[in-house]
Amino acid sequence: MAELTRIGDILGQQAPETSSRREALRDSGGFVTPQQAKEMGLRFRHQPPEPWTCEYCGKELQPLGVPIFGEVLIWRPDPPRCDCEQAQAHWREYDRQEAERKAAEEEEKRRAAMQRKIQRLLGQSGIKRRFQQRTFPNFRQDTAGRAKNYRIAKEYADNFALHRARGDGLYIEGTNGTGKTHLAAAIALQLINEGIPVICKTSSDLLLDIKKSFDGEGARESEVLDIYKRVDLLIIDDLGKEQCSDWSMSTLYSILNDRYEDMKPTIVTTNYNADNLARALTPRGFDDTKIVAIISRLRETSTVMTMAWADIRGREETQE
Repeated sequence: MAELTRIGDILGQQAPETSSRREALRDSGGFVTPQQAKEMGLRFRHQPPEPWTCEYCGKELQPLGVPIFGEVLIWRPDPPRCDCEQAQAHWREYDRQEAERKAAEEEEKRRAAMQRKIQRLLGQSGIKRRFQQRTFPNFRQDTAGRAKNYRIAKEYADNFALHRARGDGLYIEGTNGTGKTHLAAAIALQLINEGIPVICKTSSDLLLDIKKSFDGEGARESEVLDIYKRVDLLIIDDLGKEQCSDWSMSTLYSILNDRYEDMKPTIVTTNYNADNLARALTPRGFDDTKIVAIISRLRETSTVMTMAWADIRGREETQE
């Protein structure tokens, strides 16, 4: 229907019509009924279809044709929309559903393209074999603190579309072996299974991916950086454990700041509190302004989860 509308606009504009005919065409939106065509002296290349009847009010609906160079070139195969209240309500709902369907198709195409790019540039989303069993069902909720953080993480995964639209993430801080990585991996696994593009990597592996692009083979640095900046959800595990340098500080700042400005959600896990993390990420002798700013922005746009209790690794293999 939209294509025919555009054809009508274009062809109607091209026709060398008289001023009265051009005025009539403008009034009809570039289309004419058989009666209007006769009144305007237009020939028919093909006979028009029979009129339709509105199923709501019974009004007769005349076919519409596209005029060009003194004749009706083509007749629309579909009935025009009646202007009665019930018909208009029907078409509003139809248009809404069509818009949602097309948006869903475009979103599916976008996700598929993003997944292909992740596969091409990084080979995988980054969840290593050890963590591929770190799901929500096998996370222990045997204390109030563990149960509370489980609920926060599960709610985030279950309502990711809302969190993605708002650009908010999770900032998971705490001591070793308390389940931070387990919950981050559980979120990633659930979303990946739903077809959502996710990258889940330690900060060290993330930086290593970018360094590999320096050799001039395969993906360029800009491409790798771009995928980290644009992926639907970026999960950085063990932030602060990477080798600290001016380059690592600038690279992490570039990725995280761009995601912040573009409202792309990020999840980080770290063993450090905010002050110690800033020190860990800032090379000796360098100003920590950028790092302090990005940590502040991460916490500002995230739900902060503090997981500080006894290390259970060795007692429960599934908790990391």
